[in-house]
Amino acid sequence: KGEERRAAMALRAFASTAAKRLGLRTSGLGSPGSLTGSTRSSTRTFASGGKGETYEGVTIHHASNWHKFLSQGFGGVMWFWIFYRLRHDYETFLFGHAAHFEHEIAHDSEH
Repeated sequence: KGEERRAAMALRAFASTAAKRLGLRTSGLGSPGSLTGSTRSSTRTFASGGKGETYEGVTIHHASNWHKFLSQGFGGVMWFWIFYRLRHDYETFLFGHAAHFEHEIAHDSEH
C-alpha cells in the first residue's frame, strides 16, 4: 500500500509540474503530497483562465494560446488535404465521374 501511495504522489507531482510548464491551471490538483486535491470550491473558468466578455448574460471566453496554436495547425492540415485532393482529382472535380468511366471504357476497348 505504501508503494502505491508513493507512485500516486510521484504521478501527481509529475502532472503538476507538467501542467505548470505548459501554462495550464493547477489550482484543483492540490499539493503534490495531497491525494484528495483542493478542498476549496472554485468556479469553472474553462480553458481561458476566467477571461471573457459577457453580453446579455452569456459569457464568451477567450481562447488560450494553445487552443489558437492547435486551431492553426488543424486548419493548415485541412487546407493541405483539400489542395492535395484537388491536385490529384481535379478532373473529377471539374467534369464529374464521367471522365473516369470514359477512361476505363477506352482502356478496356484497347485490350
